[in-house]
Amino acid sequence: MMRKPSSTERGNSLVETALVLPILLILFLGIVEIAFLLFSHVQVANAAREGARRGSLCRMQASCDTLTDLVKDAVFDEPRALSMTDADNGGNTRVVVQPASLPAIPAVGDPITVTVTYTHSSPFISNFVPMFPAQIPVRHTLVMHFDK
Repeated sequence: MMRKPSSTERGNSLVETALVLPILLILFLGIVEIAFLLFSHVQVANAAREGARRGSLCRMQASCDTLTDLVKDAVFDEPRALSMTDADNGGNTRVVVQPASLPAIPAVGDPITVTVTYTHSSPFISNFVPMFPAQIPVRHTLVMHFDK
């Protein structure tokens, strides 16, 4: 036959739960935070890829004078789940295109490099763990070649 737990045993379990619960909560929020960070990384990689792809196809247009604007439009159109805004206008995402502008139509095979840097804001952990940064830069660089 099972005996009824005494009041001190019930008090002990309450204290143990109170000690372990905050640690488990921070651990769980850390896992969620890493998932958000990985999601941001995938979105930034996709945006850089789309910007480089659209920039590499500029030879099909009349000119590549507005190469940086063309790439930026593609980068900011791609990630619908992130609120990526241009850092030149006070936003959270910087786009660097090399070459920034072209005097003439580039040769087939010339490289175009697109670097997208997004500032990921930590919604959970930085509030509980002071040594965890509130903003984490997520950067992706992609090189493609101008196509026919």
